[in-house]
Amino acid sequence: MLTAVYFGSARIVEIFGDRGLLSSSNMSNISFSVLYAIQTLLMLGVVWFFAIFRRKSSPVDLGFTYFSIGKTIWYSFVSLLFIFVMSFLYVYLMNSLFGIEAPSSKIDTLVRNQSISSSILIVVVTIIAPFSEEIFFRGFLYSAFKKSWGVNAGLFLSSFLFALVHLEPYSFIPIMIIGWLLAYLFEKTKSLMTPIFLHAVYNLILILIMLKEFEFIKLY
Repeated sequence: MLTAVYFGSARIVEIFGDRGLLSSSNMSNISFSVLYAIQTLLMLGVVWFFAIFRRKSSPVDLGFTYFSIGKTIWYSFVSLLFIFVMSFLYVYLMNSLFGIEAPSSKIDTLVRNQSISSSILIVVVTIIAPFSEEIFFRGFLYSAFKKSWGVNAGLFLSSFLFALVHLEPYSFIPIMIIGWLLAYLFEKTKSLMTPIFLHAVYNLILILIMLKEFEFIKLY
């Protein structure tokens, strides 16, 4: 049901985009902020209703516990090395074996079209998205799948849905691997602190690379 709601809302946005109302080339700061706020409220609203309201879960049950800051930084550093090496190899193999070039992501398109303020993009991508997505996919979905079918099923299903809802066919496998790694860190640390931090730093690096790359293209 939740997946249907998510894809239904994504389809509505796509229809409006085809009509020129919400395309990445003319989307304003306000429309982008409103759309992302709706998505965030949907995710957090579902968590509140099913986990907190109906199941009487506490924030601790969802993973809001303290974990060592030093270990969080170390785990994130090692994970980032793995993610970037994995992503590089994936792009290289897709290009060399199948001749498929990496397409522009949705955020990359927004950066290049300069339709959204860089400050808003950074806030959304590095703060709001990691916080809300980790609560939903790791604290809520992974925990539910793990409780019903065990750790391995929880890791697979939560990472599969994480990749699915990003609507990036080319990057499906890398995103799924990243989702698996985030869920594994949550399982290992029993805290959302580490996956939120890793997710935020990874997104920050990507958005800064996109912004710097765009500035370089404009200069030359």
